[in-house]
Amino acid sequence: MATIVAQRILQSGLIPAYSAASAGGDKLVNTGIQYFHVKNDSGVTITANVVPIVTVFIDPVLGKLIKQTASLVLTAGQSGFLGPFETGAFNDTQGFITITCTATASVTIAALYI
Repeated sequence: MATIVAQRILQSGLIPAYSAASAGGDKLVNTGIQYFHVKNDSGVTITANVVPIVTVFIDPVLGKLIKQTASLVLTAGQSGFLGPFETGAFNDTQGFITITCTATASVTIAALYI
């Protein structure tokens, strides 16, 4: 598992650096404003997932709320964005979120924020 560093998009622009997706997933320090750009240059459809740590929350007004896994399905050659992620639902005890992809060959990821 690799740790990805989020890159800030400035008014002057950003040419993001991408990392190869790791078979065991990739982690990122999350403050609630980061998101992933996933590029699928493979020949198969992949799914990128960020699984919440807290899945059930009881709200005094709304009752039981369930947080779902954030999933992005990309066909061969597609790219897309996933996020941002609420810290209370997605962060582990060290403040990280983890993204996993169903296939990693020819899949690259960049973490971005504004």
